[in-house]
Amino acid sequence: MNFFFTCNAQKKHEKVNTKFNESYSLSRKKFHGKLDSEQLIQIRTLIVNELKVEIDEKKSVLINFYQYGKNCYEYGLIEKDAQTVIDNSINISSRMSKKYDATDFFVFTEESLNKERFEKRKNFIQDSGFFDQTVFNLKENCRAFFILKPNGEFLKYYGSDYFTEVENFLKKK
Repeated sequence: MNFFFTCNAQKKHEKVNTKFNESYSLSRKKFHGKLDSEQLIQIRTLIVNELKVEIDEKKSVLINFYQYGKNCYEYGLIEKDAQTVIDNSINISSRMSKKYDATDFFVFTEESLNKERFEKRKNFIQDSGFFDQTVFNLKENCRAFFILKPNGEFLKYYGSDYFTEVENFLKKK
């Protein structure tokens, strides 16, 4: 379970990069692996308890995560365009989750840039600090996802445009 706990002290309130440039490219990171059966039970239990929901053990879990990050193209969008990006993310995640037998969630932190865009949406859950401190501990990018399959395989990815990564991982048997 050590893959979750990485110390990474980063400054908040740095200037936010809203461009797809070298800084953004370097902020994209991917971590994958496979948990043993005991770790899988522990992590799924933690997620279920945090989200206060029941999740079928045969389904993959997809956490779409929004946080503070010094690379965030969405931060530079006008409100209408930002809302469209959020709506598209919800629709794509929902479609893929249905296609690949997953349950998806949208979680945001207190420190998320433009968090008012998420606060009133029924699809979004505010993080108590669990995901921010335990799963998504890099703050280089404002979006990330975590997928946990029923067999223990997992993928954690930091970056805004990630649905190709999600689909490729979910469709892999």
